[in-house]
Amino acid sequence: MVWVPVMVNLDGKQAVVIGGGKVAARRFRLFQEAGACVTVVSPHLNDELQVLAQQHAFIWKQKTFEPEDIREADVVVAATNDPETNSRIVAHAPAQALVNDAGHVGSGNLAFPAFFQKGRLSISVSTAGASPKLASRIVNELSRHYDTNYAQYVDFLYECRQLLKQPQFSASEKSEWLEKLLGEAYRKPEKQQEALSFFRSRMQGTAR
Repeated sequence: MVWVPVMVNLDGKQAVVIGGGKVAARRFRLFQEAGACVTVVSPHLNDELQVLAQQHAFIWKQKTFEPEDIREADVVVAATNDPETNSRIVAHAPAQALVNDAGHVGSGNLAFPAFFQKGRLSISVSTAGASPKLASRIVNELSRHYDTNYAQYVDFLYECRQLLKQPQFSASEKSEWLEKLLGEAYRKPEKQQEALSFFRSRMQGTAR
């Protein structure tokens, strides 16, 4: 099986997590941050999920899994402590749904890599199930290198790209500038302001 890394917009999607332990809690937090509508199916919840359920952070179906629980789901996570139940969840998932078996990465069609996000910058690492701990270690190392200052630099690049899309800049100019802005000099705030001022004045017809 070959896994293809993608980024998915889950805003407003129906996410169903079956299970009430640590893995289920992690997946809930991820889906909540993504703006999904989350349902948790489990007879019992751990302390963290209990508190969140009391806050109505998600819909809690206090029961064991039944196929009807995921009939309308866009994304499904099988996170129980019973491999047979997880396999049954995957088997009954809607054909169009993204499905993750937390205990067996090759069972579904969705895997969760280790990742970190700072502003617009997202970096994820996967070992395709070989060693999640190694993936987490690599992510921790990368997160120390690509710190908050780097996230600010990415925001700067985004702003520049939006300005360079304007008709005042030719395709060749846009390409040249986007390459130039990757230079070390543009990590400095003063150079960033200089570039932004130039682009804005160019759009106003005042740049020389």
